[in-house]
Amino acid sequence: MKIEDLPRSGARMPAVRVSPSWGRRAVVGGVGLVAAALLVWEFSRPHALVGMHQLNSYNDGVYFGAALRLVGGRLPYRDFTLLHPPGLPLMLAPVAALADMVGEQVAMAIARVLTAVMAVGVAVLGTLLVRYRGRVAMMTTGVALACSPLTFDAANTVELEAYHVVFCLLGALALFGGTGTLTSSRRRTFAGGLAFGFACAVKIWAVLPIAAVLAVYLVFHLRDGRRGPVRWLVGGMAAGAAVPVAPFFALTPGRFLHDLFFVQLSRGTSGWAGVSIMDRFSWMTGLGGMPGLNAAAVVATGVLAALAAAVVVSYALARGRVALDWFILAAAIATVAGLCVPRQFFNGYGYFPGVFLAMLLGVVVGRFARAVTISHFGTERNVKLLRHTAMATLLIVAYAAALTRIGYARNYTAHFVDSGRDLASYIRRGSCVVFDGATALIEADRLTTNRRCPATVDVYGQWLAADPAHPPPYVGPFEPRLVRQWETAVRQADYLFLVSPRSSFVPWTPQMFSYVWSHYTLVYTAPGTFLFQKTTELDPRGLPRDAADRLVGAGHSAQDAGDTEDALIDYTAAARIAPRNAISHYNKGVILQGIGRSTAAELEYLKTLAVDPRFGSALYNLGVLLATTRPAKAISFYERDLRVEPRNAAAHLNLGLLLVGRGESGLGRRHLRTAIRLNPEFRNQLPAGIRL
Repeated sequence: MKIEDLPRSGARMPAVRVSPSWGRRAVVGGVGLVAAALLVWEFSRPHALVGMHQLNSYNDGVYFGAALRLVGGRLPYRDFTLLHPPGLPLMLAPVAALADMVGEQVAMAIARVLTAVMAVGVAVLGTLLVRYRGRVAMMTTGVALACSPLTFDAANTVELEAYHVVFCLLGALALFGGTGTLTSSRRRTFAGGLAFGFACAVKIWAVLPIAAVLAVYLVFHLRDGRRGPVRWLVGGMAAGAAVPVAPFFALTPGRFLHDLFFVQLSRGTSGWAGVSIMDRFSWMTGLGGMPGLNAAAVVATGVLAALAAAVVVSYALARGRVALDWFILAAAIATVAGLCVPRQFFNGYGYFPGVFLAMLLGVVVGRFARAVTISHFGTERNVKLLRHTAMATLLIVAYAAALTRIGYARNYTAHFVDSGRDLASYIRRGSCVVFDGATALIEADRLTTNRRCPATVDVYGQWLAADPAHPPPYVGPFEPRLVRQWETAVRQADYLFLVSPRSSFVPWTPQMFSYVWSHYTLVYTAPGTFLFQKTTELDPRGLPRDAADRLVGAGHSAQDAGDTEDALIDYTAAARIAPRNAISHYNKGVILQGIGRSTAAELEYLKTLAVDPRFGSALYNLGVLLATTRPAKAISFYERDLRVEPRNAAAHLNLGLLLVGRGESGLGRRHLRTAIRLNPEFRNQLPAGIRL
């Protein structure tokens, strides 16, 4: 009998180490609690849950507005422009249906909470996905996802990112088992495909992780000659994308393809949000949201380079790679590279690649942690000590990261406002409102209007659909189709709502500008809020009592800030609403006098005096205005002013000089002496040769 003389090899280390279930549950639960607690604090900020988020108040109005239009029978692509697939409006439709009972503002708040739930789900699912690399990997990913400023950007109001990412992660969770290997179940494969497909029906960017998962399936299954799992996966993806999309495509295939593909592929930039690659890296890593961090783009580039080096070492040199390792790596590369392509980049875009970077970081840290513990700390006691040290370090990092996110959110939420109640008091229910931002109208419960009103929710998208090569801000020449759309809309509207009197979302042709300013009257203004009512329908008695006073107050604020153009608009509107508001006429006259429009200024001062004949400042300013052209008239205004304000030293001085100039020296010197007695500095302003 032959005796085997070769020694047996040592026991092979398994490819992955799955932590005990209680440990996984503790980490996942902790991450979920931290993510939820941060979002609860952020929603507790003033006007965060119910209000207008001025720094990103555009997108939420588009997405929830599309859902409101949908439940009202107005379909995207057919009745209004929507540059994204219909997945999110469909998801939000049940919430939008509540608007008839609770109001649009409360329904929007519910949608914001749902978005926050999705963001918590992303943090939990991302943590759960890397469980096959141990608790250190889970903690690393969980901290990155729960505490990153990117999560606040994606979850503080209704945005697409959290929704399509959560479906991508659900798909990955179905496709990969607890050890990071591909599932052998047809049901799970099909379900994973459905989730990925629906993610693509929410936002087309989901094709990037879809490409990554297809590559993994092709490599791991086709090399073994098994096509069945790939067919089930592709079938699920097709069903997940086609079912929500097909009805809208069937109704208007041309518009659908144009809005979703042609516009997105051909859109240009007018310099707005044209962010450099390195600056994009700062938002993909979340470092762009760290208050006080200088050179965030350089630091972020260094962080990505270090992560890439760690990936090379971890993937190329370490053994035990599994399918999920490759999917996370491929998805991270695809999303980072894909988000470097668009010409425009906004802060919230970084959340999408940031999720996969966080999971990749968790995988790398988990692999290194395990390699170190096995190679150098083989005893049970040392392994436990190192693991506990790593956990403690991650808890400290989590605390610091949470404080960073809170600081970012505190700075951001300082810009939140709530003008919904005020707008509702000005806009008659059922009126047609044309706008350049839907959010404020949703907060006022005034978005859903009569059927004769345009169904637009996305004026930026409407502009791109007409002229993708020249998005706003653009000064022309404008696409005729776009101009016709706006001209038709403003002629139909009862109200015009703009975030600025010179909104860059409106094609301001001379004809458009002339029509708006001759047919509409500004009735309400607040930061980022300008509401105009068609003048033919304006009834001052139907406005709040303090409407004119609010406009005068806004004019004062603009004037103090040096914005005389906006101030002039506010004062003109106040005077039109309340012709007997003396202050509006007077302040308007001051601005007109300051810019050299003397005739118009004189008219406003006279209107002021018609309301209040003893308005001393108007009398004085008329004297100044007419001193060189009509000195006799100026003298009469100065004399009237001094009967109202006998201690007005400047009026005494100017009147005295005019009287001396026309030969009334005695009376003139008396006024000059009074002026110097009231203000001795005026002695130095007397012309040479005048004796007191």
